[in-house]
Amino acid sequence: SQKIHDIQTNKMDVRLDENKVPIELVNMVQSFNAMLDRLQGEFIRLSNFSSDIAHELRTPLTNIITQTQVGLSKKRQSEEYQELLFSNLEELERLTKMVNDMLWLAKSQNGLIKPAQDILSSHEEIEVLFEYFDALAEESSLILHKAGENISFYCDKLHFRQLLSNLLSNAIRYAPKGSSITVCSEITSAEKVCICVSNTGEKIPSAHLPYLFDRFYRSDKSRQRHSDGAGLGLAIVKALAEANGGNVKVCSNDQNTCFNVYLNLFK
Repeated sequence: SQKIHDIQTNKMDVRLDENKVPIELVNMVQSFNAMLDRLQGEFIRLSNFSSDIAHELRTPLTNIITQTQVGLSKKRQSEEYQELLFSNLEELERLTKMVNDMLWLAKSQNGLIKPAQDILSSHEEIEVLFEYFDALAEESSLILHKAGENISFYCDKLHFRQLLSNLLSNAIRYAPKGSSITVCSEITSAEKVCICVSNTGEKIPSAHLPYLFDRFYRSDKSRQRHSDGAGLGLAIVKALAEANGGNVKVCSNDQNTCFNVYLNLFK
């Protein structure tokens, strides 16, 4: 009882010793310790999220303030003021997108997002996204390749297109120039449709894989400020898949990296 009383948010490493209680209480102590492990893990993630979001918001705000101070330091031509406004607008649009994404994730995690599921065709949806990303892929000399069979499945159309867009954007960002990105659809042994987005490139270390879908997480910290995104893309992919009764997994080796989205089949 005294040990439990001592547990605080800044002292969550306290655990009860199951070897020092009567046999009748061992199961309860094990369950209590397991609960503390879960709570401590979530508390650490929440603390890290607070630090990450402060960092992500501070950078564009600092850029806006610095650029505005420089612009006001002396009289300038109207063209220079216009250039300053365009630059500030880019940072403000990035902040707005980040805030909107965080609000969407908060709604999703609280069950406030209600998908309007429909019957979708995997090849049809993939082709629509390929048309959208064709110009961006061409800039990096990338080839978009569709594989597998055409499968009917249940999902909210807008959710699926955003989900697949995020995965394609991620693949295009990290795929080597001149390589190909493959989107394959197939039926799994668990009677689900699997949409796999794979690209060649540098292997993601296995230690990073469990955290790729966390908000603001990046396996390559050196790229953090050189990416168009804010580290929310994969978190949104996971939330979209789960909102539609599915899930998402990732695997990476020396040959390629694959993001697999599992959704319910239409029968």
